[in-house]
Amino acid sequence: MKFIIDTDPGTDDAVAILIALANFSDDELLGITTVAGNVAVETGTTNALRILEHANRNNIPVFKGESKPLNRDLLTAEWVHGTDGLNGVNFPIPTKSHEEIGAVDFIIDTLHNSSEKITLCVLGPMTNIAKAILEKPEITSKIEQIIFMGGSAKHGNTTPVAEFNILVDPEAAKIVLDSGTNLIMMGLDVTHQAVSTRERLENILNTNTKTGEFMVGLMGSLAELEIVKKKFPEGTPVHDAFVTAYLVDNSLTSGELVNVEVETDSLLTLGQTVVDINNISGRKKNVLWMNKVNDEKLFEIVTTSAKQLP
Repeated sequence: MKFIIDTDPGTDDAVAILIALANFSDDELLGITTVAGNVAVETGTTNALRILEHANRNNIPVFKGESKPLNRDLLTAEWVHGTDGLNGVNFPIPTKSHEEIGAVDFIIDTLHNSSEKITLCVLGPMTNIAKAILEKPEITSKIEQIIFMGGSAKHGNTTPVAEFNILVDPEAAKIVLDSGTNLIMMGLDVTHQAVSTRERLENILNTNTKTGEFMVGLMGSLAELEIVKKKFPEGTPVHDAFVTAYLVDNSLTSGELVNVEVETDSLLTLGQTVVDINNISGRKKNVLWMNKVNDEKLFEIVTTSAKQLP
């Protein structure tokens, strides 16, 4: 398997990246591309470099991506992830910089020149991916699958109906969902089924590793938010971890092939992912919508990953 991580780190993004670093080689993880979302792209790019520095994987290149959505002002989530994006978790200062080539050009060039298909793991808004597809539509033939965290069939976490990653750039999400590629959706319907309970955090901490300490800091930092306490009294979801954990073990989640469309016009429902669970619309089924998870397996992957990194 060869894959690229596209991300806006982000506390849960950081956990997802650490899982990938623990389980895949430099020949498999081709690069990390960053995008504006949870934080500004400059902060997110620094965070990607900090995570690689901690894992002693600086040879994996980082490419700075788009600083704003395709057609909208940027919406960020520092109120969730902190002004540094990592809620003060003490990842080291990076000793390297991002590459000179931008994220969109890297995605285009890598797909265009690859002799085999490549998986895209999308942990944030889809701006980079959409822009690459708009510039060079032919690259979709080189995409093995796009596994993305975003959307929901029932409810939102930023508006009553919209999940954050989709809401930030709904036009980009629409382009990706209409691209004809193999799409796997890890939305709130599935990510809310696995939470980082105190027992699970203690198991991770008991690995006695710096990575385990960082993971617990990243996941535990969200538990004090009032909105999180009310909805998840036992612990918080770790949304983006689903994407890379699925690469480790694709029996982690299961779902149904359905049609998913994105609302881009309505002020009331902007960013909503309309998931045709009952196949009412007659539209083409374009997304494998995940709706069940083995939650114990997810945290087994997280805990094992904590042990595997230096």
